[in-house]
Amino acid sequence: MTKVKDIVAKLNEAFPESIASAGDPVGLQIGSLEAPVHKILVTLDVRPNVVDEAIKSGADLIISHHPLIFRPVNNLDYSDPQKAMYAKIIANGITVYSIHTNSDKAQDGSSDWQAEELGLLYVTGFAPDEDGIAIGRKGRLPEAMKAIDFAHYVKEKMGVDMVRLICADQDKMVETVAFVCGDGNKFWKQALADKCDAYITGDVYYHTGHDMISSGLVVVDPGHYTEKLFKYEAAKRLRAWQKEEGWSVECMISAVSTDPFQNIFD
Repeated sequence: MTKVKDIVAKLNEAFPESIASAGDPVGLQIGSLEAPVHKILVTLDVRPNVVDEAIKSGADLIISHHPLIFRPVNNLDYSDPQKAMYAKIIANGITVYSIHTNSDKAQDGSSDWQAEELGLLYVTGFAPDEDGIAIGRKGRLPEAMKAIDFAHYVKEKMGVDMVRLICADQDKMVETVAFVCGDGNKFWKQALADKCDAYITGDVYYHTGHDMISSGLVVVDPGHYTEKLFKYEAAKRLRAWQKEEGWSVECMISAVSTDPFQNIFD
């Protein structure tokens, strides 16, 4: 019988918990490493609709990118929807395991998946973390293009409804690109230091956007939900291990959206 610990052992080989950024609460969130596993649900976020999906489908292990519990829990007051969700997970015998910045930093992890999605060439590490391991990537576009065309390129490659272009000149040429998955606001000056033409990250703050424009850097913000790529790539890895290890488990990709934003265009 396949247990959570068997799957976690393989995940730890590929995405070691030890390389997660300081303070990032990765790893086992709820449940037991000794629990048996019959079905895995892979998701970007653990939200109530994902928990309902897991229960309906019979999943007993949820693997997420974003940790379920970011902050310490001081009680289990069910009037709080977040804590009620924890209780529902426990009541249904579901284990939750999260892989966050350790996936971003790992070789052939989230950052490399994103670089491949963007079609970048000559990819190297970008923005070393405190341990010296890069949390992002940088590389070259297949061909140079204007900033406005680059924004459309990112939108198409990342499969999003919209992007925000932050620049002083839409005609500025872009060839070298750096990015950090999710929210990489604090790394944009590193892109300047590395003499990159453009930077991609989500959740750019209003005043930071002004500073970016003043610096001359071209920035494209495609949002945070671009990290949905994790679901598909992590599931692909798990299915390969399933065959190699002979696990008697089924692996499914969450079909529900956990993007909190609805883009209204008219």
